[in-house]
Amino acid sequence: MAKYVIAGKADCPFFAKAEMLADELQKVLINFKVHKIAVSPENWPGWLKQTCEEHQWKHTTSPLIWREIVDRGGKGLYLGGCDDFMEMAEAYYGIRSTKMSEELGAISKENIATKRVLDEEEIEALKAINPLRITITAAASPVNYIVLNSLLSGEIFGFEQDLSLTLLDTPEHQEALSGVVMEVIDCAWNLLRDISQTSDTTQAFKNADLVLVPDADCSTEDVDILVQNAIVYKQYGELIEADAKKNARILVCGKTANLLASVISAFAPSIPKNNIYALSRLQENRAKAVLARKLKVNSCGITDLIVWGCPGNDGLFDISMSQVKGYDGAIWAPHIETFSRSVVEMIYDHKWVATEFLEEVNKHEESLKEEHKFSPSLSAGVAILDFLKEWWQGLANQMTSLGVISKGWYGVPEGLVFSFPVKFQDDEWHVMDDLDISDDVSYRIKQIGESLKNKTDMVMQILTKS
Repeated sequence: MAKYVIAGKADCPFFAKAEMLADELQKVLINFKVHKIAVSPENWPGWLKQTCEEHQWKHTTSPLIWREIVDRGGKGLYLGGCDDFMEMAEAYYGIRSTKMSEELGAISKENIATKRVLDEEEIEALKAINPLRITITAAASPVNYIVLNSLLSGEIFGFEQDLSLTLLDTPEHQEALSGVVMEVIDCAWNLLRDISQTSDTTQAFKNADLVLVPDADCSTEDVDILVQNAIVYKQYGELIEADAKKNARILVCGKTANLLASVISAFAPSIPKNNIYALSRLQENRAKAVLARKLKVNSCGITDLIVWGCPGNDGLFDISMSQVKGYDGAIWAPHIETFSRSVVEMIYDHKWVATEFLEEVNKHEESLKEEHKFSPSLSAGVAILDFLKEWWQGLANQMTSLGVISKGWYGVPEGLVFSFPVKFQDDEWHVMDDLDISDDVSYRIKQIGESLKNKTDMVMQILTKS
């Protein structure tokens, strides 16, 4: 039996010519068999090099054709390229290829399209085989009810991506956490591969692709309390370094997210700095809500509000570039989607902007707690989910705020986790480092940066000695 292998770039017309000739040979020759290997153009050079090294062949073009001698255990016998195959077919079997170049071009286009589809199907199949592994700390918190629903329904990572969840919380919260696990299982989400709960931090970050830390909420200036909290995050960092995947993504949420994200980064040096974030979205959304009430619009109509620094304890809410859509003023164009007005111009009241605005933002959470009698979770959960969707899917077209590790932008010390204006594109973020900011804002940014650096350096110095 003659068995030939024809491998080539999926978009190569000579590969198409060789495979069509092989199809004709199979039709007329009972003992002629062919196996085709279509390789995507970007992977062809590496694939060809590896195959030739394995068989000790010298070949540089597409296609590569060889004969497998079945009665000798499938040993490969090098034939050559398209011309060599055509010469062999005509000499041994008296068959020639009659396909025209136009037909071959159409076939090569069909090959590459088919290859793309097959590659995508393979990727989706691998997702099912290899679930995305997510670790959530403080997992018994009410905020995770909102988060888990969207994660497991496919809204964030796609409707074909299976998830494996590890829920971490302290020993005293394990009973409540058991209830969370039971409810997750009761929901029968088809994307849930498995779920586990633990109070053992040494088991929590094994092979994690994503770590969600929603509890970085130590709202105090007391150094001893800050250090006590930071010790926990030091341990997180060390365990993430040891156990998580090296390209893991880490999102830290809460009032002290910047400081504690810096701690995780310092003790997980192998994790890319671009993969560690402190969430500013909740504070950004609350500031937008205050402005929206003032202007009597939906808060989704407020854009380009920037949170500089550390939004929980020491930050700057900058509305100098903010725009408002849907404002019922003298000029109103609801039919024009892109029409917007300056927030500062529409408010008029500069005294309110300078004093009462910040006071209302700072009192917003306390007002929510008084109304609900517990820590607000819906807005916190939505802030996390909106960010994850933009981060993972690269969907946002507008400016948003995010705590990232500084590279010296706007005079902020390098290596400090600081909230900057960013945009997402193709699941990557880019700091908008060329904004025209006022001298007052620039001074305040540097002031916040120095304060946060001093605090971070102090805590890190204590942690490195412990």
